[in-house]
Amino acid sequence: MQRLVIDSNMLQSEKLRRFLDASVANFAVLPDFAWFELYKQKSVEAIVAALSVIGDFPEQIIVLKSGSEIAQIDPRTSMMTTAMQRTDVARDIREMVAILNGPDRNKPEISAQLERLWSGAVNLLPGMLEGAQDIMTSLPEMAEQMFAPQQLRIIRMNTRYPEDMFSSIFGAADQIWETLSSVDSRHNWTSEFDEFKNHTYLYRYALAIVIYLLWWIKNGSQNQKRLDRVRNDLIDLSFAVYGTYFEGLMTADKNAEWMHQNLYLALDAIDNA
Repeated sequence: MQRLVIDSNMLQSEKLRRFLDASVANFAVLPDFAWFELYKQKSVEAIVAALSVIGDFPEQIIVLKSGSEIAQIDPRTSMMTTAMQRTDVARDIREMVAILNGPDRNKPEISAQLERLWSGAVNLLPGMLEGAQDIMTSLPEMAEQMFAPQQLRIIRMNTRYPEDMFSSIFGAADQIWETLSSVDSRHNWTSEFDEFKNHTYLYRYALAIVIYLLWWIKNGSQNQKRLDRVRNDLIDLSFAVYGTYFEGLMTADKNAEWMHQNLYLALDAIDNA
């Protein structure tokens, strides 16, 4: 079985079609942000196009719950990936494809439902941009606190990291994880479940933020003036995180692939420590 998280840029790709057509044991995993990227376009045609591949393989589609729901899953569960998934997905996809490819798509109730989906995606944008601003503002301070000048040169030159740098990286991830989990008591796994922390969505996202910091330093530590691009980077980061729970990430974005590979290696290092 191969279950790959599918980045939004691959939804209509022939690569995805070949992957699903190759074996009924291959599954496309769609996180919440895949739907966000789709609905924010506010176009029936965009939805129809996005369903052009997965609509032909409804039984091979896994749709994940929202990030907030996944963050609440007990990290001790032995069926983590199953707990992350929504049910009755195949039926819903078949129904959506049938409606949008037929005459019923112009009915008022269908238009109203689509408008609610579009509005939900648009309403998320301000909060996402605010979060992008917060993270972008904090990157220089994080870099200065975590790394000495010599270590910053090592990151920029993309050479082998010494052992003390790994301690800084994982220590920063712990701090970010504790901050994220303390915001909502339902996510507060820090004290009781420390040995399971690397299974939690929030810890993996915290570690991914540190890896994003490494990527930012490696690429020159430039302040990004366009927050929409930072927001897109953070969405890529979420795809990278989801990919670590399954067999990988299918993406056409080199930055997303780099972040996923390095996040996977970091988690592997924790497991083998």
